[in-house]
Amino acid sequence: MEYYFLVIIKFIIGFTIILAHMNLSGKTQLSQLTPIDFIGNFVLGGIMGGVIYTDAIPLYQYIIVFLIGVCFISLLNYISKRFNFFRAVTIGNPIPIIKKGEFIMENIMEKKNKIDILNITSRLHAQGIHSFQEVNYAQIEPDGQITVVCDGAKMPSIIVMKEGVIRTSELAQIEKDEAWLQEEMKNQHIDKPEDIFLAEFWDGKVNFILQDGKIKRTTL
Repeated sequence: MEYYFLVIIKFIIGFTIILAHMNLSGKTQLSQLTPIDFIGNFVLGGIMGGVIYTDAIPLYQYIIVFLIGVCFISLLNYISKRFNFFRAVTIGNPIPIIKKGEFIMENIMEKKNKIDILNITSRLHAQGIHSFQEVNYAQIEPDGQITVVCDGAKMPSIIVMKEGVIRTSELAQIEKDEAWLQEEMKNQHIDKPEDIFLAEFWDGKVNFILQDGKIKRTTL
């Protein structure tokens, strides 16, 4: 009887720690989970499954190992938010596959991208898009979803700076460089990149959202 009581206690502790971690990280929905979270949840599940039915590992060690796993996942998520290179490796960047109505073959044929064009076709049809001839721009998002812009529609916005850090790969997508972005900041009388929370490029212009929530809008 004591054995089963201990198993129940381990179950309760494990679920409590996982639920607390998900709530504190703000990721309570499946769609919010990053690849780091998915792998981390497998690891936490392995810890729970590997320890829960054995008496060899004391309860306090089980709790400590669980907390170490949670802290490690939280650390990786924090690093992925702060450093663009690490985010690109662990989570990935959007992959443009069609631009200005033309296929970007180097992205489609790149083996590491593992793009199945027939699968893309089926998913476009599911969105009510009947032909690639309707598509002006398309990209595969890091979560596997497809963003599509048909002829006549406006392109999706691109975040070119986040929390004072310039996102060079995103600048390259819109055929701009850091000098251009710095000139735009100068025009808006923004002295320090650290003052910027987000810089969003959309419809041919960039808007700056400052750390205090104010927006500096570019007028053409």
